[in-house]
Amino acid sequence: MAAAENAPQSAAGWDEAQCIAGLAQLEQLRQQLDDLRLAIPRVVESLNSPPSPAMFKGFKRSIDQSNAGIKSLRTQWQSSETQELFEHAKESLSKNADLSAAGQVSQYGWTERAASQREAAKRKDQGKKVKEEVHVSLSKEEVARMVEEFRKKHPSIKVHAALGGNNFTIQFISGSLNHKFDVAIEQQDANGPCKLNAECLGVAEPFLSITRCISSRPQANDLQYLLDMIASYKTIKALNCAKCERMLDDQLLVPTARRSKQVSEGEGKGEVVWQALHEKCLE
Repeated sequence: MAAAENAPQSAAGWDEAQCIAGLAQLEQLRQQLDDLRLAIPRVVESLNSPPSPAMFKGFKRSIDQSNAGIKSLRTQWQSSETQELFEHAKESLSKNADLSAAGQVSQYGWTERAASQREAAKRKDQGKKVKEEVHVSLSKEEVARMVEEFRKKHPSIKVHAALGGNNFTIQFISGSLNHKFDVAIEQQDANGPCKLNAECLGVAEPFLSITRCISSRPQANDLQYLLDMIASYKTIKALNCAKCERMLDDQLLVPTARRSKQVSEGEGKGEVVWQALHEKCLE
């Protein structure tokens, strides 16, 4: 696989999360193999010193570390998860032997990406346990009014509404990146409770991280809150994370999350401001 920035296209029968987890597993296997390539040099290096108790102790430690590395690799290689991954790869290859798309898949970063994905899912589950999900009712007229007010408030942001008004796209350029958000309102009955789904379109970072951060947002079914959050990706000019105060996180990503904060102005007055945060800095 070449070192490109694109995420993998979902393989047949696997969703994106499974593909990322599989690539993370392969990356860990490769790291173990890379470490074992240094086993013999480490053992030989321990023999460079004159014979002494310290030299023999270092030699034994190198041998023990190498044996532990081999056992660990064998255990992971023979695990049911790895064998299932290999079988899926064989099945996929038998259906389509064209590997040209692999040239667009990054070689590195899948372990961190899988960890971020697990953390996002964990935060989402915790949010559901802490409070009941509140479903609100939105009529087509209310949605149209809120979208129109959003257009007037942010004239530089493009909003394309689909026929029927329950799905729309928000698009703008922030910095040097073109951001495009899909918003879908799921509603069984005209006046029944609705569920809001949103994603930032893109197959690479930072768009994948933005989608995870939007998915774990509070007030998940508040359309006005969602619209304001999306707009904040355009209006916030801060380059540093509001929590750790750094520009880049461990994955060299800028803050991809947006969260609101109530700021007191005195005399009982307050203002809602939006802050930029790294995904890992979300509470």
